Amino acid sequence: MEPTDQCATTPTTVSHLLDFLRRYARERIDSRRMDERRAFPVSFIPDLAAEGLFGLQIPTSHSGLGLSHTDALRVMTQLGAIDANLLILTAVHNTLGVPPIEGFAQPAVRDAVLPEVARGRRLVTSAISEPGMGSHVRAISTRAVKQADGSYLVNGGKQWISLGADAAYVNVFARLVDEHGQDAGITGFMVDTTTPGFLGGPEVLTLGLKVVPQNSLTFEDLRVPAESLLGEEGQGLVAAKTAFTKGRVTLAAGALGAMMRSLELALRFTQRREVATGNLAENGRIHQLLADSVAATQAVEALVRHIAARLDSGEEVAEPLFFVAKILGCELAFDVVDRCVQLLGARGYVDTNVVAQHFRDYRLFRIFEGSTEAITVYLGTTLLSAPGRFTALMDQFDAATQVHDLADRVGKLATVAPTSAQQQHVLANVVGELACWSVLAALTSEAAGRSTVHPHTAAWCERQLRERLRSAEDGVPFVDLPTVDEVADHITGYQELIGDIDQRRPGEQNEMDALLRC
Repeated sequence: MEPTDQCATTPTTVSHLLDFLRRYARERIDSRRMDERRAFPVSFIPDLAAEGLFGLQIPTSHSGLGLSHTDALRVMTQLGAIDANLLILTAVHNTLGVPPIEGFAQPAVRDAVLPEVARGRRLVTSAISEPGMGSHVRAISTRAVKQADGSYLVNGGKQWISLGADAAYVNVFARLVDEHGQDAGITGFMVDTTTPGFLGGPEVLTLGLKVVPQNSLTFEDLRVPAESLLGEEGQGLVAAKTAFTKGRVTLAAGALGAMMRSLELALRFTQRREVATGNLAENGRIHQLLADSVAATQAVEALVRHIAARLDSGEEVAEPLFFVAKILGCELAFDVVDRCVQLLGARGYVDTNVVAQHFRDYRLFRIFEGSTEAITVYLGTTLLSAPGRFTALMDQFDAATQVHDLADRVGKLATVAPTSAQQQHVLANVVGELACWSVLAALTSEAAGRSTVHPHTAAWCERQLRERLRSAEDGVPFVDLPTVDEVADHITGYQELIGDIDQRRPGEQNEMDALLRC
């Protein structure tokens, strides 16, 4: 694998940050203890803030570090290798919270808020997801009603908001109703969380990522001043998309760190472990698993670097590339982590051995910023509706002829005629997934001569594309299924076998007694 410590535009700043994070990880971080306590140490945020980690790409004129995309994503990879909670804390603030303010807040608001969040004195996040919708932003039901004095009255609720109850500012996206009662579109507001009517809900007890709170939020006649608008009325989707887009490649960059760390630990174990066949690392099957995991890791690294380099050069990055980063970056990361759990044997199932916690923490990445299934279907649907987009995307790469030939075959799947809405979804998923693998195969093909490992990575990606394409062309994904009702009836019938086992034992009382409240 080629060196991963090469820094783009600010080597001194980034080298300092990486050195700090590695030293801090060794001397100050106890991931196991944080996980058990569901909390960061008291000194954690001030320590990170002192190094500028809450203002990675905020301009120096607003007290940030002003890092390039390449450098910022390199930092995210380092954070991901250390602890997923550390990664998500900084990623949510820097990529979901800051960009809507930096790009869409009014100048006076931006100038006042950015220095505060860059120094880590205030945390910021975005609130998009709701109980009735996840990544389907257009289904937002939270309402903002414009008042005669130009302010807005917000009512509704959000769910699964990282840092939602701890942030000083939350970018809230709501459906605006104008003074005439007409729907004026999704609109964004930067909300000060001390405003009356902003209610932080309880923390969700998640399987992993236990340290970063995921809260529900409620807005009860929350009055927001006109100067808190993010962009124009009805243009909130633009600001929301900015946050989502940046978040997707950031997740891939952080997941890349987990892949590298997990493989590092798996290699140590297999090289030191003797089994019946001899040294475990020399076992042919184990060697194959490690080599293929390295290929997956190098492919994700190539994709993250490609996107970062294009952003830094000022080139437009095609939207599908961000979806590819989210889909395959997070899926392959979990595959590699899961494989490393297996390679470590019983030790992989021991929580104190790092990889097990990676397994719990990084599982959520397949859901964050839109679940894999949802956004793969969305990506495939957009490509099916405009096949030329896929052709234009692949034309950007100087890949081997056979890779472009495979991509041409992917494009021909758009001619398949689904027989039902369900089959349309299946086709969109197939095309979306194949588009992702086409991009990885093309990228790694371009780099096949860069090191002794790169040819294997290129061949591995091409093989993944070829095998999935062959399956799709053979019609395997389009087999006849039982109807939706038949599946539901069958599952409902399980109750006859396992009975009613909903647990109803009273839990802990966490609220103040009603007779003692104000």
